[in-house]
Amino acid sequence: MEECIGSLILLPFPFLDSLPVLTIQSLAVPEFIGSWWLLSVAFVSCVFNYFLGEELLFRGILLPKMRGVFGTWDWVANSVLFALYHLHRPVQMLAFIFGGLAWCLPVRRFESIWFSIILHGLEEIFLLAGVFTVVSGLAF
Repeated sequence: MEECIGSLILLPFPFLDSLPVLTIQSLAVPEFIGSWWLLSVAFVSCVFNYFLGEELLFRGILLPKMRGVFGTWDWVANSVLFALYHLHRPVQMLAFIFGGLAWCLPVRRFESIWFSIILHGLEEIFLLAGVFTVVSGLAF
């Protein structure tokens, strides 16, 4: 689904298709087999990026403050800002907007960031599993 949503941004901005694609799959190279320290780097990165950097900042701090400026549209503005934070993946910007909408609305409705923390935690599990498969050599 992300591929379909992402390709829509190419209609007004076709030059984005020529940019290099940054994916976790590009890191799956044999040179990382046995580099077990990468698991700890990935874990620390996930904690600081997902929990502190994204969920706490965007949904925990900014979303409640944005209500004063954007009113009932605060969750939409927060999702657009969240997508702009992911500018390094321009083809997926629309997917980040829609994902941000899906995560902001429950956070706003229930006034708790735990919904988005749990969803991002599930993403972290898959990322750590991918790093483990590369480091252990199971990916090759």
